[in-house]
Amino acid sequence: MKTELLWKSGFERVILTGVAALALAAGGVGAQAPPNGGPPAAKGAGGPPTFGLDLPPPPPMTPAEKLVIGLPAPMPGAIFPTAPLAADAPMPTADPRDLEGTWYHNQALAFRMQRDMYGVPVPYNLDGAKVLARRVNSLKDGAPYINASAICRPPGPQWQHDLNMPFQIFQSPDAIEFVFEEYHGRWNVIMDPAKASPPRSKEYMGYSAGHWDGSTLVVESSNFKQALWLDVDGTPLSANGKLIQRIRKIDNGDHAPFLEIMTTVVDPSYYTRPWTVVRTFGWQPGLTVFSEYNCEEQIGDPSVHADAGLVPEPKD
Repeated sequence: MKTELLWKSGFERVILTGVAALALAAGGVGAQAPPNGGPPAAKGAGGPPTFGLDLPPPPPMTPAEKLVIGLPAPMPGAIFPTAPLAADAPMPTADPRDLEGTWYHNQALAFRMQRDMYGVPVPYNLDGAKVLARRVNSLKDGAPYINASAICRPPGPQWQHDLNMPFQIFQSPDAIEFVFEEYHGRWNVIMDPAKASPPRSKEYMGYSAGHWDGSTLVVESSNFKQALWLDVDGTPLSANGKLIQRIRKIDNGDHAPFLEIMTTVVDPSYYTRPWTVVRTFGWQPGLTVFSEYNCEEQIGDPSVHADAGLVPEPKD
C-alpha cells in the first residue's frame, strides 16, 4: 500500500495523530525508549507518532479543510421507528426493475453530510467551504438563511428523499415518479425524453433523465432553478451542479427488500472532485396512506408569524 494513502486529508491526520499520541503515552506500538530513560519517542525523527511506520510527513491542511473542520458539529440524527411488517404484509414484486411501492428511511437523518460513502471527508474547495460555513454559522448565530425548504419550495432530489417521511414510486415505460409525503413533493424521472414535454428553462427539482443499467436505475439531474441545500445544514450544490443517482432494489432473502440510492455530487464550483453518498430505505406498505402535511403550519404560517427569523442568504 502506498504510504500517501495513510494521509488522505487533514481530517485523517488529526484523527490518526491523536490516536497515535494516546498509544505513545501508554508505551504502545511504535514507541521507542531513548537510552537516557526519558519518555518514549515515536519512530521517525521530528514527526507525529507513527505506530512504527516510516511515514512521510502529512500534507498541510488546505484552507478549505481548516474552515470546515472548525465548524460546530452537526446535530445527531435519529431514526424514526416504524411498526414491524405484519406477517401477511404485501411484498414488492421480484422484478428488480419494478421499484413501485412505499419506502421509508431505515437510517438516521444526516443533518450534514461530512463524509462520503467510503468515510472520506467531503472534498470542498475554498468556495464550497465558505458557503457551508456561512450557512452553518447563520444557524449558530440565530439568523438562519432562507432556503427552499423554509419557504415550502421543492428542495431538490437529494434533500427531498433524505427526509424522514415516506415516499411512493409509480412507474410507466415513459417515466418514473417519486411522490413524497413531505412538501407534497414530486420527483419526475423521464425515461423516454422523446415522449416528454420539453424541459422548462429551470426547475426547482431540476430536469431528471433516467435509464436502466442492468437492474439499477441511473438518473442524472441538472438544470436547477437555484442553488440547492443538500441537507439541513446546507451542504451546497450550485445551480450548475449535477446529481447522479443509482437506484436499485436489494433483496437479501432474509427480510423485506430495501431500496438503495447512491448519489454522486458533481459540482466543480464547490468541490475538488465528485463524491458519493449512499442511503437506504425500507419497504413500508403500511405507510401507503400518507399523513396530512401542511408545510405552512410546519414552518410557521407567514400570515400568523410575520417574522420567522429567516434572512436572505448573501449572493456569491
